[in-house]
Amino acid sequence: MSLLLLLGACYQLDGFFFNPTVVEAYSLGGDVIPTSCQELVSFDGTGGSLYGAWAHSPLAVATECVDAAPDPEAPVIVYFHGNSENIDGYWDQIEFFWQGGYEVFIFDYRGYGRSWGEPSFDGVIADGRLGIDYVSETTGLASTELIYVGLSLGGFVSVHNLVDTPPGILITQDMFANTQKILDDGTKLDMPSGWFFEQNYDNLVPLRAMPAEIPYLVTHGDSDTYIQPEHAQLVFDAAAATTKKLFLVPGVDHADTIVDAPEVLRPVLDCWIRQDCAEE
Repeated sequence: MSLLLLLGACYQLDGFFFNPTVVEAYSLGGDVIPTSCQELVSFDGTGGSLYGAWAHSPLAVATECVDAAPDPEAPVIVYFHGNSENIDGYWDQIEFFWQGGYEVFIFDYRGYGRSWGEPSFDGVIADGRLGIDYVSETTGLASTELIYVGLSLGGFVSVHNLVDTPPGILITQDMFANTQKILDDGTKLDMPSGWFFEQNYDNLVPLRAMPAEIPYLVTHGDSDTYIQPEHAQLVFDAAAATTKKLFLVPGVDHADTIVDAPEVLRPVLDCWIRQDCAEE
């Protein structure tokens, strides 16, 4: 992002956070997750319907869903996707978690996919709360029995719902610290983010207020050129969690970890989610 662009775009950079793709129908494919394990759903938003998709673990649905190891105690993941595309664009992420034996729910914020409206700072946070509530109502599980996984912008949505609907486990991937750090990275100049962002997208504030008992895993590609790895250290340092871990994935750019290094990330995520990591 050039300095010229920044200087000419006062209060115009909030759109940097939202790059939705609108579709009339989702196309998830069934090569990894059988269609019998997929369930497209809608639920009430604040002004219209929000759309989501389940990747059901085999024992959670009909017996023909047999292409994964059955797990009667499958942990339930609420997946908060990034700032571009829609559910379709993150389905490979869902496939990764499903192959690990998890029950996974992903949903589109307002303005994404088939969900109503236009995305906004307050709007996507509210949509995150509604997605959490939908999963709790559908599964009968309290939020404290769910795992939140937030990628980039999805991390922002997840951490801004930590206080009112705390999860059992929190994982963020390639999440930014705040707009000031993004601006500093892009300009190398000392300018307040308020000149360029109407809203203060700050993830450090809710992390400082998070319940200390929530185990928190911060993952970030150490070659991320979009959100630099220094953000991860700031995020980790701010988090009030008593149990927390920072894992920089070697040689990986932004949002590419699951595609480029699944064998590296798998054991770290699995042991964190199941809370059975060996002592380091």
